[in-house]
Amino acid sequence: MLKNLSPLLSGALLSALDAMSDGETLTLVGSGYPEDQITTPVVHLGDDVTTEAAAEAILSVFPLDTEDASPIVFLDLAAEPYDVPDVAFAVNGIASDAELRRVPMTRLELDAFVQLARHSAVTVRVGSDAPPCAFLFRRGVL
Repeated sequence: MLKNLSPLLSGALLSALDAMSDGETLTLVGSGYPEDQITTPVVHLGDDVTTEAAAEAILSVFPLDTEDASPIVFLDLAAEPYDVPDVAFAVNGIASDAELRRVPMTRLELDAFVQLARHSAVTVRVGSDAPPCAFLFRRGVL
């Protein structure tokens, strides 16, 4: 293990993050996300890892795009404009803390989200979320 580095950042995950180019996206999905929709290389962090813990580890080393008005997209299954899942609020707070700025997020319905996720550089899968939960993070310049 490296000093001051989350133990969730495995060699496989760090290698995948390092190989990403500016502007590429990473998809973070929970256990409820349709597995047959994942078309990119997958790094599985474990069944006991939460989305929030994974986001905190990833965003501690992953710069978000500052040119994109919304560098984070989340999967919206609620279809209610004022109903934002708790996990989305948590990930938004984690991102804002990591970036030292307010980070806007966009919500997409399943079909539009899956279309974008298919073009991600890597998919990070966690196993503790019961409802489908997913995020896209657009990489920026460090």
